[in-house]
Amino acid sequence: MSTLSDAIKRLLENQDTPKQSDFSPQQRKALEDFARRTRLIELIKQGRSTTYRVLNRQGLSSYFKQLHPLSESDLPSDLPARSRNLGINRNSKKGKSTHGSYYLLMKAWADGAVWQDGKNILNVTSATQQFGAAALQVNSDQSWQCNRTLLLIENQALFDQSDWLEKDFDGCLIYYAGQLPDLLLQWLSQFPRSKQLILFPDYDGIGLSNYARLAQSIHPETKISFYWMPNWQEKLKEFGDTEIWSRTRILFENAYNNLKSADLLDINFIQLAELSQRHGKALEQEAIWL
Repeated sequence: MSTLSDAIKRLLENQDTPKQSDFSPQQRKALEDFARRTRLIELIKQGRSTTYRVLNRQGLSSYFKQLHPLSESDLPSDLPARSRNLGINRNSKKGKSTHGSYYLLMKAWADGAVWQDGKNILNVTSATQQFGAAALQVNSDQSWQCNRTLLLIENQALFDQSDWLEKDFDGCLIYYAGQLPDLLLQWLSQFPRSKQLILFPDYDGIGLSNYARLAQSIHPETKISFYWMPNWQEKLKEFGDTEIWSRTRILFENAYNNLKSADLLDINFIQLAELSQRHGKALEQEAIWL
């Protein structure tokens, strides 16, 4: 709900003349602009204090109804979050939009790569051979665990074409898009989903932020590491991008400081920070083929 909507809602719920000091500075400015534009409310100065008076309560209610057709009480509790946002705010992206589930998209090649939750078993190797990939719906209260290393990548090209992987890799390759969802991080923190988890992001602010978030969320029994592509130092210098570095530099510096505070830095991270700053460049995953 917007600043103006919150303020109007408070006016409609209050039968008195609320004081200006009861509202935040942003709400006061929004209400002053609204009063000049609509004449549905007015500001009344009484000595040193200022109050708001509703001039047309029905008109104000109709205006609020245009912004927010439905209220929380009008909607069923099991409605998807974005449908709820659409009904309340006329926009699916305004309000809470967290989904209740996340889907792991995986591939495996070596025999015997499986996930198990009690008697339930997902054979990732078999699914990859038959269908090209395997998917697992994850949500809370699950004990799914994998018997192999998990390698997370944020680029579909590397998921589609896996010839960059070491020949002896026998784990599960997992694709995610851009940012690691909070739901996935929570799920990974609940149980040791695997003995080892490797993150291979872009070498930029978003990638380092994801690693910092993951390192601070992962279950303590899971070993975590960052994937360093061969000759990444030379590739950063030759193929790195200045625009990406400029756009994500603040994220990079914040993530670096978080890793430092958590005592999670190693020589590679220190070198990455030095080279990125020296050349003003960030490196994308696709450089692994160059």
